[in-house]
Amino acid sequence: MYNFLKTLRVICHIEQDSVSYRELIEFLYKETPPYDHNFLNYNYAPHIGKISRFNANQATKPLRQAQGKPLFSVIIPTHNRRELLAGTLQAAVSQKNIPSNTFEIIIVDNGSTDKTEEMIANFQKNRIGIVYIKLKKNYGADFARNVGVLHSQGSLLAFTDDDCLVPPDWLSWFKRVLDKNPEVIGVGGWKEPYSGNGDLDFYHRFAFWTHKFFPSPSKNTSYSIRSGYTANFCCHKESFKKIGGFNFYFQHIGFYDFPVRVHKSGLSLIYEPRMVKHRASFSFKDYFRKSLIIGTDLYLLHLLYPNIWKNISFLYFMKRAGKEIRAILSNPKDQLLFRKSLSDIIGFSFLAIISNLCYWFGRYWIPFEGTFHISNASVDA
Repeated sequence: MYNFLKTLRVICHIEQDSVSYRELIEFLYKETPPYDHNFLNYNYAPHIGKISRFNANQATKPLRQAQGKPLFSVIIPTHNRRELLAGTLQAAVSQKNIPSNTFEIIIVDNGSTDKTEEMIANFQKNRIGIVYIKLKKNYGADFARNVGVLHSQGSLLAFTDDDCLVPPDWLSWFKRVLDKNPEVIGVGGWKEPYSGNGDLDFYHRFAFWTHKFFPSPSKNTSYSIRSGYTANFCCHKESFKKIGGFNFYFQHIGFYDFPVRVHKSGLSLIYEPRMVKHRASFSFKDYFRKSLIIGTDLYLLHLLYPNIWKNISFLYFMKRAGKEIRAILSNPKDQLLFRKSLSDIIGFSFLAIISNLCYWFGRYWIPFEGTFHISNASVDA
């Protein structure tokens, strides 16, 4: 009864917009968030089950920089996506215009049960050093990324996801952009949908269509939130440590928070519209839950940065849904995302209403969702 009454009190404070970021994090995670937003000082050790190094005999050869360390650390969080991860690994090790001994790959496994470690151990491209870190449970992708950073050796950190295929010049492109723009600490690209069978699922197409035409409601346009997108991002390690790593209390859109903290620190990122291929697919249940999580994260962004992120009302989201539906009716056909068939028009319009409703309702739903405690988080990596 006590917990139920406490939950109702939190919901009332959310309704009145009188809850604080700290209060909400303490309620959800049973711990106090760092006052300095330095998430790299968190004690990750109790959450690590094991650390293995594969192909270490190759990785320990003179690695390329004067200090004997790799130039890049490629960090990939994963959770129960063994087959997808194998393709991601293959793309990551097939880099051109950059020697294979100038980078290491760090895979942080969020408690997978699908023999991910066995696949990595048998991976044939043994010229690349691979560090495998097994976490005890699924703590979320940004938690895993921070763990990877703390075990990295490279001076440049490159992030992608276990459902992405990076292009063969991915690392050399990052290096070229950073060398050309020494005033920025990092560079990010975006992603494009991809299907192995040649046909994208319905929810995948709608999600990419909305990302393309309807940016998130930030009040600040002096930087791009996409520049910190963690499926296609690279930055200097020392600068990343100065910012304090990723805020792992965000379950899905922590890459919106990171550029804000970079901006507030007086540093800058750059966005280059370079793509990686994204291979994930959605069911309606997956899409519905993801939309609720985004709604929660949007409210956390508002609590952290009220001068940057709006306190988004039900009316705002319904207006946004209306704009999306008008765009669905008026936009020309898109060969990849929007075929403008009757089923697409009806389905996209339905999802416009459902997703925006979830974005608004997410703030109220989160206190009842027990899976968001950090020891039990179960969000796709």
